[in-house]
Amino acid sequence: MPSTPPPAEDGPLNLIFPALLAALVFALLVCFAGRYGFHSDELYFLACAEHPTWGYVDLPPLLPWLTWIAMHTLGASLTAARFYPALAAAATVLLVARLASELGGRRRAVTTASVLTAIAPVALAFGHILSTNALDMPLWTAAVLLLVRIEKTSNPRLWLAFGAVAGVALMHKYSLAFYLAALVLGTLLTEWRRWLLNGWFWGGVAIAFAITLPNILWQANRHFPFIELQHNHHNVILPALQFVYAQALLVNLLSSAFVIAGAVFFLTTPMKRFRALGWTFIAYMLLMYALHAKDYLVTPVYPVMFAAGAVAAERWFAGTWSRRFVAAYVIAACALSALMLPTYVPVLPIDAFARYYQRTGLHRTEAEENQHSAVPDYYSDNFGWKERAEAVARYYNALPAEERPKTAIYGGFYGQAGAIDHYGPALGLPKAICSHHSYWYWGSRGYTGESVITLDVNLDYLQHHCASVTLVADPKVQWARPDWQKPIYHCRKYDRDLSREWNSYRHFD
Repeated sequence: MPSTPPPAEDGPLNLIFPALLAALVFALLVCFAGRYGFHSDELYFLACAEHPTWGYVDLPPLLPWLTWIAMHTLGASLTAARFYPALAAAATVLLVARLASELGGRRRAVTTASVLTAIAPVALAFGHILSTNALDMPLWTAAVLLLVRIEKTSNPRLWLAFGAVAGVALMHKYSLAFYLAALVLGTLLTEWRRWLLNGWFWGGVAIAFAITLPNILWQANRHFPFIELQHNHHNVILPALQFVYAQALLVNLLSSAFVIAGAVFFLTTPMKRFRALGWTFIAYMLLMYALHAKDYLVTPVYPVMFAAGAVAAERWFAGTWSRRFVAAYVIAACALSALMLPTYVPVLPIDAFARYYQRTGLHRTEAEENQHSAVPDYYSDNFGWKERAEAVARYYNALPAEERPKTAIYGGFYGQAGAIDHYGPALGLPKAICSHHSYWYWGSRGYTGESVITLDVNLDYLQHHCASVTLVADPKVQWARPDWQKPIYHCRKYDRDLSREWNSYRHFD
């Protein structure tokens, strides 16, 4: 291994290819953004956007704010909702390329890092759908880029910028807190601990705290519902080897070698100036495994590791034949990602994808343990919502005029309620009520329970608590999850007053 980094080559020209690649990623994601329909989580985020505040049960406020902006500027279409995720995926490609350059990478390293990021299945999946994962990768990569700049330039004022990026990232998703905890350990184990005595460092901490303070206060004033949610939620516990394998699948089995190379690079760079990032990665992986985190929650750190791994490969394989081997290896990774592409971006019509999925036997990841249909839950959750809203509307609009105003539409979980809220206005439906997650805070809307149309509520429960139960509809939509296509019922004279006893219905899990 060369003991010193090669000189920089071509400067800004190194970013031309990554910029073109980022544009291609954005175009791909936007082109297919309108396929299959809204995911239940997306319908929930659209509902949250209609209730702007400083926090929600299961997420900080940034994503609903951005969703509100998109809905009021780009429209209420699928493409509009998925615009920010696609833009974030493209931005990640550029940031990774810049990070590879800052780490001393020349053109080959910069190109390799951007390609590995652009073809990573999880990066494309995050770029396709509106979710709390959408902005993690670019924000985390930007934060690490600033750390590298701080170490290279010894400019402590950049800690203020780091604090600002970290604060924004925490307002998007709380998971960065775990990476920051690992970063503290990496700092204490290395020469970076000198920064702990620098005033600019604590200035950055203050900025991050100030940005997140409104959300902290929102959670505190409500006794931290997010902690209650995590306590009630049970993730799938994977053995160590299966956990590692799931990670490799998400980043591409072949690309995962660059993640390992990136960790080695951080721990062994000349003067060990970036050792802290290597220890941070190790600590972060161990922490997430110990907490039984879902496999995809770990992934925002991987673009950083791609950048470091690409620089390592450029230095370790400097000979002509070695360079050709690395190029062939990356091409093979591209081919593998192309094979998997339909499972993360809906490039195929759903019936064609179902045949493709079954014939290829592609692995179902941890997030799809509750497989219910011929396609993964990631896709089946995109079907059936509009049809359910239409079925409710046909029945609701046929009710006597005097009964409609006192008839509530209750969703058993936020996806059912979100479907009513999104599709309902055009169908003449009122807003739904729901006791799941943040919907509970929005209350019963004055409904008493005298007349309630229910979605995703068991018949046995209704027969026990309602004076009469009428079948509204039982719509079945191909490709939709069967467990979320329960019959829709009309409950009359529910034996509890919803408006008075709403607090007892809270459902955080």
